[in-house]
Amino acid sequence: MGSSNIQIRKLIAVIVLLLLVIPFLLGFDSIRNITVKYDGLVREIKTSSIKPQEIFQAAGVKLEPGDSWKIEDGMFIHDGSVITVLRGKPIAIVRDGVETAQKSTASTVGDALDGFGISYRKKKVYPAVTAEIKPDMRIYVLSSGERLKFTEEKIPPPVEYRDDGTMDEGVEKLEKEGTPGKMKVISKVVRTSFFKTTTEKLDEEVLEKPIAKIVRCGTASTVLTPAGYKRYSRKMNVEATAYTIAEGSGTGLTSIGIVPYEGIVAVDPDVIPYYTKMYIPGYGIAMAGDCGGAIDGNIIDLYMEDINRAIHWGRRYITIYILEG
Repeated sequence: MGSSNIQIRKLIAVIVLLLLVIPFLLGFDSIRNITVKYDGLVREIKTSSIKPQEIFQAAGVKLEPGDSWKIEDGMFIHDGSVITVLRGKPIAIVRDGVETAQKSTASTVGDALDGFGISYRKKKVYPAVTAEIKPDMRIYVLSSGERLKFTEEKIPPPVEYRDDGTMDEGVEKLEKEGTPGKMKVISKVVRTSFFKTTTEKLDEEVLEKPIAKIVRCGTASTVLTPAGYKRYSRKMNVEATAYTIAEGSGTGLTSIGIVPYEGIVAVDPDVIPYYTKMYIPGYGIAMAGDCGGAIDGNIIDLYMEDINRAIHWGRRYITIYILEG
């Protein structure tokens, strides 16, 4: 039995000696090629150090509290090692009514709490200790006198409005009824006295998405004319004058080759094409059928049979309506 113990001690001594000697035999101070990955970047450096902080300093990488790192290809740093910097996700831990901002590279809530040395074995935790850590997550560690409450609530359906050019402007028509959704509401109930509690909403989880209610909205514009309501495609602000047959081309015909009549309007055809129908307040429904040397841009000239009426009209700045069809 004693001989066996001696042999074991000798073996341990040899192992310790090898552990001390091997680094020097392998070149403890030799230059190593190290790759550092961080923030989507890759940096390759040469260093004789095997200390992570010195390697990060040489690579120009700054680690903030809550950040960590891992060696991709083993447990120890060696020539050719790839070290990846893990940035901590911002989270908040709420316990005893106090919220503390933290950063963690843990994958689950339980791992994060363990990393901060927070005991939760006999306490309620939300989200669950198995939940994946997500940026800006709030982790609630409930104390005695606090409990979680789960309820379901309806989510009102959103309203989706769709333009409809076949209906008059301002008219709405329900096309499809919406369907409410469902969500789970997570609350914390705190007992403030023997008979009283307060409730604080912690989170919401969508169980069923609502289906939108669809409403069609008329976009066709109409204007009241002597012939009733007429749809128009656009409005124009114009300068309107009046003329008679004596001020025409001298041939007795308009630019489109017809005899002028009340309702024919001289226009700039580059602005209002010939044969365009329009409604002119104070004049009536008309058609673009003539032009003139002084008609340029947003100027129109209204044909009138009566010269006195034309004189009375004078020069006006009005809004006209370009009719559809």
